[in-house]
Amino acid sequence: MLNYFLKRLLGLLPTLLIVAVLVFLFVHMLPGDPARLAAGVDADEATVQIVRQELGLDKPLPEQFVHFFSRMVQGDFGTSIRTRRPVATEIGERFMPTLLLTLAAMAWSVVLGMGIGILSAVYRNRWPDRLGMTLAVSASPFPPSRSA
Repeated sequence: MLNYFLKRLLGLLPTLLIVAVLVFLFVHMLPGDPARLAAGVDADEATVQIVRQELGLDKPLPEQFVHFFSRMVQGDFGTSIRTRRPVATEIGERFMPTLLLTLAAMAWSVVLGMGIGILSAVYRNRWPDRLGMTLAVSASPFPPSRSA
């Protein structure tokens, strides 16, 4: 059992590295200049350059990634450009409401799924079974809705 757990844990490391690389690259592919965003829309070019140096955006991408990854491994996700607060604090404030919403949605899914499954089993090959199957199949391709 311990051997299996260790294999799974070691298999997680390459996945996390790939995710870190993809997140880093996607952030750098976003349109716009993060230094200009941090400096403000009315900032002059000299101020933008100073902010670019403070954020390390003037360094080559591999060096930026090593800096990003080493800080991430230590649990330092940096500072939000928008709010100028630590990202870990931003995540922490939103974690419990997100967890509670997720648990409530999962509970509703289990209750409704079990109810439809029991009805389908009791009325096998009749209209409640077919209705339950239709609901399950038609709802599966839709992602969960998001509120704006």
